[in-house]
Amino acid sequence: MKLKSFALTSLTFCFTAICGTLSAQAATLTTVVDGISNARGASFGPDGSLYVAEPGIGGNGNCQPSPSTLFQPICAGNTSSLVKVSPNGTKQRLFNNFQSLAEQPTGNQGAGIEDIQFDSKGNAYLLTGFAGYPGNRDLATLNLGSKSPLPPQQLATFPPSTPDKVLNTPLLAQLYKADLTTGSLSSIFDFAKNEITKNPDKGDVVTNPYDLAVNGDNAYVVDGGGNTAYKIKLDGSKSEAIAIPKNIISKSDLPPGLQLPPGLLEELPGGKIAIQSVPTGGAIGPDGALYVGEYTGFPYPQGKSRIFRIGEDQKPEVFLDGFTHITDLTFDQKGDLLVLQFSDKSQLGGDITNLPGSLIQVAPDGTRTTLVAAGQGLDSADGIDIGPDGKIYITNRGVGPGRGEVVRVDGVAVEKVPEPGSVVGLLALASVGATAAYAKRKRQRQEKLGELLTEAETV
Repeated sequence: MKLKSFALTSLTFCFTAICGTLSAQAATLTTVVDGISNARGASFGPDGSLYVAEPGIGGNGNCQPSPSTLFQPICAGNTSSLVKVSPNGTKQRLFNNFQSLAEQPTGNQGAGIEDIQFDSKGNAYLLTGFAGYPGNRDLATLNLGSKSPLPPQQLATFPPSTPDKVLNTPLLAQLYKADLTTGSLSSIFDFAKNEITKNPDKGDVVTNPYDLAVNGDNAYVVDGGGNTAYKIKLDGSKSEAIAIPKNIISKSDLPPGLQLPPGLLEELPGGKIAIQSVPTGGAIGPDGALYVGEYTGFPYPQGKSRIFRIGEDQKPEVFLDGFTHITDLTFDQKGDLLVLQFSDKSQLGGDITNLPGSLIQVAPDGTRTTLVAAGQGLDSADGIDIGPDGKIYITNRGVGPGRGEVVRVDGVAVEKVPEPGSVVGLLALASVGATAAYAKRKRQRQEKLGELLTEAETV
């Protein structure tokens, strides 16, 4: 078993060394809209308008400690909205003064309206976040939570509120069908109640719905707090929860000198630790599967973020690895996977409002190309979409009051250089297109890999 592990590790290094490294090309970022607080998901509507989720900056209401802020309190207010930018450039806010949570007094790391997507008929669906123990949301969830025990570590770090200290934010942690004309919302699914009663990942009782995708008559939601991906019928008749497994890393992967608070991480034999996945971006691939990227939880190791593929069997399998702080994914018209990194380095020790991020393209043949490199203008980027014009649009500067913007990526000219993050990722990418050609490539690579592994084990 040890020999097999060593052989696979060696081959990963060998492929990377032979095939080359990431190739970055200059790109121009053109600002489309700015002045958004804690900007999140963006999507184009059927009329060509751009819609941007603005989680807001919380307010002076009740507070709760949040795992998303390393247990710093986030406080309630009515500062969230949905920003609409018409094709002629007119900007307006819908659902203004919506419920919001954020750090105080900075107003950073808001949770409110998180994402908006449209179905094939033009109907709008709105996702709201939360970032904490769902029993603190309102009196109804507090009462529901009182019937379910919490892990001891959670009771010590972010416990339930008293009845007079609940956040009074019942509109958060939900999926809605939204009428953008009248402003009415019809609830489809309540993530807070589901997390309390079912806790899909069997860990801390936390919810933070973060990303939404719509395909056919299903909504796909990635819950970064619950470490779960959801498949939900748009009529609310059925839902499935898929827990995303923890990330097992070595203590040697952690920053030198980092002191881990007792009990915060699960320590394993052999110098390993298990950290929460914290899934963020989700996208439906050309093969109809759901692809989920992760940010990774504390202590936010660099280069350890994974992308999962969830097929018809509803089992998450590692598709690619070797990324850092993924916040969103999407596929372009050619079937290339676009991966948005909030930062190329661990957020520990950095200013979370200004971390240098990047945009990476992964082609169906396994080629990785950096379209926008760290230092080229993406700072704490938080969302991605493909516009009607075929251009890439990115939610940039996603942390802080009034700092957020959406930028268009112009002038991308790339020379693709193969650079698979792992052997597993190289093989898995062959199936993205769901065509006979891709399947044939996959079989050929698997056969070749089998030959190489046999040779390595013999050595």
